[in-house]
Amino acid sequence: MKTIKCLLLAVTLTFSLSLCAATRYVSDDLFIYLHSGPSLEYRIIGTVQVGTSVATLKYDIQNKFMKIKTSTGKIGWVKNEELQSSIPAQTQLPAVKKELVEAIDNLTTKVQSNKELEILIVTLRKDKQILEKSILDLKTKNLELDLLQDTKDDRIKMEWMLNGGGVLILGLIIGLLLPLLPRRKKRKNTW
Repeated sequence: MKTIKCLLLAVTLTFSLSLCAATRYVSDDLFIYLHSGPSLEYRIIGTVQVGTSVATLKYDIQNKFMKIKTSTGKIGWVKNEELQSSIPAQTQLPAVKKELVEAIDNLTTKVQSNKELEILIVTLRKDKQILEKSILDLKTKNLELDLLQDTKDDRIKMEWMLNGGGVLILGLIIGLLLPLLPRRKKRKNTW
């Protein structure tokens, strides 16, 4: 039985010492009362504002009060439940609001940038379609010109052949008609 009591006392002392050495903050209430002793029945000797950093000195297990020292050097007792180990939300609120405003500004900038990029993408797609249509038109014209070039040589040969044939036929006709033309008789020149 004595061993259990000693063990229980050791655990309690360990817990009390760990609570006393930590830095705590006044919770999210507007302020808390600072008492001269470890219960509500002791006289109020002041108040501590929200977010004030205090050093814990001693913990009263029976009344659940913590002896604290403020940054101004004032020492008193407060309810342990009114202290917290993290910075209170009310103290963090301005920093969080500032971060929120920066995040919203950043998001707005990115959204505006995305809208500009979307407009640019749409414009580029339209330009791409116009250029693709132009490329198709140029390919069609190129094919037509290739066909014209290929047939041009054949047409030139055909024209030479037709011209040559025309000259041949004309020469034949003239050659056949010339002998049939009456000739002028030669005058005899007698002197």
